[in-house]
Amino acid sequence: MNIFDLNKNAWDRAVEGGENPYTKAVSAQQVAQARAGKWSLHLTDNRPVPPDWFPALEGLKVLCLASGGGQQTPILAACGAKVTLLDASPRQLAQDQFVAARDGLTIHCLQGDMAVLPIAPESFDLVFNAVSTLFVPDVRPVWRECARVLRRGGILITGFMNPDEFIFDVETLDNEGKLVVRFGLPYIEHETLSPSEL
Repeated sequence: MNIFDLNKNAWDRAVEGGENPYTKAVSAQQVAQARAGKWSLHLTDNRPVPPDWFPALEGLKVLCLASGGGQQTPILAACGAKVTLLDASPRQLAQDQFVAARDGLTIHCLQGDMAVLPIAPESFDLVFNAVSTLFVPDVRPVWRECARVLRRGGILITGFMNPDEFIFDVETLDNEGKLVVRFGLPYIEHETLSPSEL
């Protein structure tokens, strides 16, 4: 099974569906606020990243890794960072391109695999990676690529999700508010779910 294509197609469908919060672009008002110095970014859906985790953003070369959807990348660009976005999903990238065109932002977009970055070594000061490594079969190539494209002293900010969350039946949780264990551990999506569920 080609995990990259599976994820790319799933995220393209999520954009089409319009219900996934990770596919909804920021508003023009949020971009204007970021330009005025009032911004926040999320690695996970729980709380914003503390602002002091970031170096000064003006002129900073930032790679937003697997962060398409029109959310983090436009905010960083509005803060003055020189932003490159890499994502598997053309439709997620289109969300960022839409915001860039709407709000006059410069965002360099690349479609590709986060484990094989088409980027020269030591190109970035910061790699911002919202929760996405749960979608790869082996995270080690992703971290090697991050280390390769970061300049000496560069910063990697990343979010994680505990895979144990996926053992629960989502429908029962959504409909009844109950945590019912449906799957065993280790939960490996492409080995656990049927083709139709995938």
